Amino acid sequence: MELAKTKLIQPVNQNCKHKKNVSNKKTARTAGLFYLAVVVTRTFSLLYIPAQFIVPENRSLAVQRIGSSQTLFRLCILSGLLCYVFFLFLPLGLYKLLKPVHANYAAAMVILAVISVPISFINIQNKFP
Repeated sequence: MELAKTKLIQPVNQNCKHKKNVSNKKTARTAGLFYLAVVVTRTFSLLYIPAQFIVPENRSLAVQRIGSSQTLFRLCILSGLLCYVFFLFLPLGLYKLLKPVHANYAAAMVILAVISVPISFINIQNKFP
């Protein structure tokens, strides 16, 4: 009789573990997608665009390039802003994954990341007068 009870209980427990693993995988994939979005948008706004516009020796040529391609310059600003928006959601996803490991460290990560985003937005305002 007891053998039958343990066999009935065991699949239920395995099913719960399976659901938790699927949930963790989904959360990890979402966090990875946010990481990828941060990398792509930041690479676009820090590497590609400045190479198109900035001429270290000739500021007037840089201004002329920006004036001739305003939409690309605006995409650079938008890309920088999107990067920080994605970076705002990234630690929230990582918090779900890291909370079982150490809740205090996971919370500290979220707090520090959330504090850094408004500072970065202010920095973008000062970067492009």
